Amino acid sequence: MWSRTALAAVLFLCVPGARADQFDFVALGDTAYRVPEDLPAYDALIDTINAAKPAFSIHVGDIWGASPCTAAEYEKMHERFQKFSAPLVYTPGDNEWVDCRTPEVITAYVRFMRQEASPADLALLGPLRTFDAAYTRAGYDDVVSRLADLRRVFFPRAESLGRKPLRLTRQSDVSEFEDVPENAKWTHRGVLFATVHVPGSQNDFFINDEKTAAEAIRRNRAAVAWLESAFVDAKAADAKAVVIAMHASLFFAGPGDEEFGHTLRGGGSGPFYWVARALRDLGSEFGRPVLLVHGDFHQFIVDKPFRVTTGEVTPARYDNITRLQVYGAPDVRAVRVSVDTDTPWVFGFAPLY
Repeated sequence: MWSRTALAAVLFLCVPGARADQFDFVALGDTAYRVPEDLPAYDALIDTINAAKPAFSIHVGDIWGASPCTAAEYEKMHERFQKFSAPLVYTPGDNEWVDCRTPEVITAYVRFMRQEASPADLALLGPLRTFDAAYTRAGYDDVVSRLADLRRVFFPRAESLGRKPLRLTRQSDVSEFEDVPENAKWTHRGVLFATVHVPGSQNDFFINDEKTAAEAIRRNRAAVAWLESAFVDAKAADAKAVVIAMHASLFFAGPGDEEFGHTLRGGGSGPFYWVARALRDLGSEFGRPVLLVHGDFHQFIVDKPFRVTTGEVTPARYDNITRLQVYGAPDVRAVRVSVDTDTPWVFGFAPLY
């Protein structure tokens, strides 16, 4: 005679779709550009995400549009991240450090955008439009120091944000790149996930600024090494798929060439080339589904920008790499990514708002 417990277990195993390798996660970024106007919509989105009960969420950066890059502002956004019920893994964008202006410039700029600028605001902003000001990065904050502040606030421990922190493996703990705690990886139900710190705004690589260029070169080396490490781990674990998350859009919408299916930002000598090349080559060699998740351009897109179909190549090269570009301001929305490793495509996508 069957007990109720045994019968319930049998019925559960027979239910279609009850396999352990199915789950959802949420991706979002470029949120709440207008503060405080966008914060109610942002909080409502967090409530929607919590109600959806994803395994975790990934925020791909740009935590604001234009705010003073101060410890107080970082702490405010850190507190908002703690409203997520499930784990939240965050990788930085450009607005929270690369693009930081001095507080007085930010304040004047925000008033100017709201058509509330005073004569003093205009007198401050006007000279910043000249060649000399642009070339010397006048009006910018010490962005390398702001990056250090950001790391202290958001990445103090080897775990995610959110109410239920997820244990992470950080690059700073397992490699020579001890100063890069934001690059992380974890595995969930046979899928390997990794965040790689690659922001927009030229990846902070500006040849007219030695300090930022040196920072960008080292962080770029860390990014490539972390991608290599992620795919080594994926192979060793016989992972069924890999997800890589970063902020920057690596591509424009135009046609590519024999290297990439879409136009690579900056081309072969640009600030994103080696990250794109590493992701392309390592992902192709991995052979199983790879998903790149990013923000930066504020438009929901799912496509295959690495895919190349030139000459007599059959099938297309790099066809196993898909990318998801998430929504961004003014749309305060997210994307729910369904994962089913028993399907050839593995990933499915739906708006969440």
